[in-house]
Amino acid sequence: MFKRYLGYLFILTFLSLTTIPCVLCAQSTISTNVTSITDAQTTINSAINSVALGATSSNPGYVLLTAGTYKISEPIRLKSNVVLKGAGDSTIIFANGSVCNSTGASAYIFGLNVSNVEICNLQFQSTARGPQDGGHGAQQCINLNSTNNSVIHDILFTPYLYSDGVRIEKGTNITVYNCRIRAGHDGISFLLGSSHCRAYNNDIDIRVNTGIRIRDVKGIRLDHNTFYGLHRTGWCCTEMEENVQVEIDHNIFHDYIGSSGNAAVQSRHVSGSVSVHDNVLWNVGKISMGSGSGNIMNPSDKNMKNWVFKGYGYISIK
Repeated sequence: MFKRYLGYLFILTFLSLTTIPCVLCAQSTISTNVTSITDAQTTINSAINSVALGATSSNPGYVLLTAGTYKISEPIRLKSNVVLKGAGDSTIIFANGSVCNSTGASAYIFGLNVSNVEICNLQFQSTARGPQDGGHGAQQCINLNSTNNSVIHDILFTPYLYSDGVRIEKGTNITVYNCRIRAGHDGISFLLGSSHCRAYNNDIDIRVNTGIRIRDVKGIRLDHNTFYGLHRTGWCCTEMEENVQVEIDHNIFHDYIGSSGNAAVQSRHVSGSVSVHDNVLWNVGKISMGSGSGNIMNPSDKNMKNWVFKGYGYISIK
């Protein structure tokens, strides 16, 4: 009997020891506040790497950034199956222009060949204070490259950031929603072979170039967004380039004056198909590309709340 007991004890001890490394190898949720240092990305990236171990699309890892200002000097680098979540506008990612110039990762938050990521409930700030500070080439706040099945939502991009707000390249099934964008170049971009992506329920105050830029894509939908901007800067609300397949519906385009154009939908060396239907437009330029019906041009009722109630523009859907 004693030998049998020792045998059971050995088995139980062995099983418990073999499970310990799995418990210690990663945490599924890490909450961090490193707002007192200038290299916050080091701690954030360490947390992302940890929660990514063992994470899956159905059981993701979470990195939670509490309220405060996180000063970064290098990019935050994403891993698959990770949620990077702040506490709303009180969680600020702050950087100067040098962060965007990092070799191979020109963004505040960068994801390459990742899937099933979520970025949400943050605010982005920089030292930029005018349109001359923004729009530095291909730099971005969030850049997802060759990424799929991911979402970006509930983010405030403050005025004249050193970059685009969101740039998606070669992405599949990427959704951007519930964002307030006043970025230093394009608000949102879907580019270079991206497909089956959607931008909806975003409030876009155009500051430098365009509200949403589309280039060489298919299966893109832009819906229930509001575009505007009386800064006399920028070019157009939405820009179409190269070969595109896009649907644009239930948006509000209003009160936009750019420096070199003011179109609601602008073409540039473009081919393909653009369906523009069931939008509301006033005090903006023309739809220079796109076929469709149901667009309401220069209505006598210019009350935003009324049109939102009718199902158009930002916050018209939840």
